[in-house]
Amino acid sequence: MGQETTLSISHKTQVQLKKLAEVRGETVEALAETAIREYLRQDTRQRLSQEIEAYRSMHPDLLRQYLDEHVAVHQGKVVDHDLDQSALYLRVRKRYPHEVVWIRQVRPEVERTFTIRSPRFERD
Repeated sequence: MGQETTLSISHKTQVQLKKLAEVRGETVEALAETAIREYLRQDTRQRLSQEIEAYRSMHPDLLRQYLDEHVAVHQGKVVDHDLDQSALYLRVRKRYPHEVVWIRQVRPEVERTFTIRSPRFERD
C-alpha cells in the first residue's frame, strides 16, 4: 500500500462506523477508506466546477489575450498558457501536483458544441 496515517475520530463516529461495517460485512478501515475517497472525489468535482466557471467568466478577456492558446486556470486565475497543450500540461502538473487545474483552449465559443448524428431505422 502506501504511507499510512492515523486519524482520531469521535467516539460517536467510531460507533457508527463499526455498526455500518458489520452490516456491510466490511472492515472499519475499508469503510473509512471508501468514505474518504468519495469525499475527495466530490471535493475535486466541486473545485473543477469552480475553475470552469472562472474560465467562463474570464472568457471575453481570454479571447483578447490568448485566442487559440491553451490556458491553465487554478484558483480562479490564469496561471500559465501555451500553444502546445502537452507542454502546458507537463508544466502545470509539475507546478501544481495533485491540485485541480482546468486546461482549455481559448476558442471564440465558450462551450464546445458537438453534434452526434445517429442513424434512424425505419420499419416497413
